[in-house]
Amino acid sequence: MRLRDLSIGERVRFQTAWRAVQSRFVDHPKTAVSEADELVSSLMIARGYPVAAFDQRAADISVHHPRLVESYRSAHEIAVRVGKDQASTEDLRVAMIKYRTLFDELAEEQMLGEIKAVA
Repeated sequence: MRLRDLSIGERVRFQTAWRAVQSRFVDHPKTAVSEADELVSSLMIARGYPVAAFDQRAADISVHHPRLVESYRSAHEIAVRVGKDQASTEDLRVAMIKYRTLFDELAEEQMLGEIKAVA
C-alpha cells in the first residue's frame, strides 16, 4: 500500500467539506454522521488506501494508525445503526467525535511534517 500526501487544494477541499458536515450535525445529526462516514472513506481513498469493504479499510487504517482503528470501527458501527434508526443522539455525538479524530489524523498529519520542514 502506497499512501500519498494530499495536495494543498485537496486538503482545503476536504477540510471545507468536514466543516460543512460538522455544521449540519446540530440540525441533522443522522445525516451528518452518515456524511462523516462517507467523507472519511473518500479521504482514505484520496490518500491512497485501497477501495475496499469496511473491514479491509479498518485493517488498512490499523497499519498506519493503530490507536484509531477501534474508534473508526465504533464510529462506523454507529453510522450503520443510523440507517436502521437505532442510534441515540449521544451515539451520534460520539461517532462525530471519533470521525473528527480520524479525519484530523488523515488530513492533517502531513501538514505537521510540512511545518517542521519549513522551520
